[in-house]
Amino acid sequence: MQVPLGLGNINLTVRTVNFVRPADAAGHKGLSGDLKRILVNLCALASRVFDVLRGRLPMKSLDRVLNRVCMERLAVLARLMRDQHLGMVRTADHVGMAYLPLIPKLVELYCVDRDRYETTIGFLVGERTVLTNLIVARSGSRWVCVRFDMG
Repeated sequence: MQVPLGLGNINLTVRTVNFVRPADAAGHKGLSGDLKRILVNLCALASRVFDVLRGRLPMKSLDRVLNRVCMERLAVLARLMRDQHLGMVRTADHVGMAYLPLIPKLVELYCVDRDRYETTIGFLVGERTVLTNLIVARSGSRWVCVRFDMG
C-alpha cells in the first residue's frame, strides 16, 4: 500500500507481515493510526542512525533509543565509515561537502509479537538505495532498537 509520509507528502510503499488485522483498517488507506505512528518513528530512527554514521549527529543523540550492544556496534561502524563521505556530495564550488537528503521509499514491517517489531526500510540517498534493518523491542514503557544493520 502507498502511504503519504511527512510534510513533503512522500509516497512510501509499505508491506506489513503478520500485523494488520481487520480491526486496524481505519485511517490511512487501510493503515491504522498506530501503525502509521510506528512507521514514522522507525523511519525517523533509521534516519538519525544514518546521520550519526555520516557524522552529522553525535552518537549521544541515540542513547535512549538504542541498547548498549547496538550502540557499541554502531560506534565501531561509525569509526570504520568516518572517511567514506556517506551520503555526501561535493558542493558546486568544489570546496566543501553537502549532505544528500534521505528519502524513505519502502518499508517492510514484521510484527514478531506485540513487544517486538522487525523492519526493513529502503532509503534513496542521491541515486543510491540504502537498506536498513531494525529490530525494536519494548523495554519497560519505552521502545529500544536492539539491532541495526545497513547495506
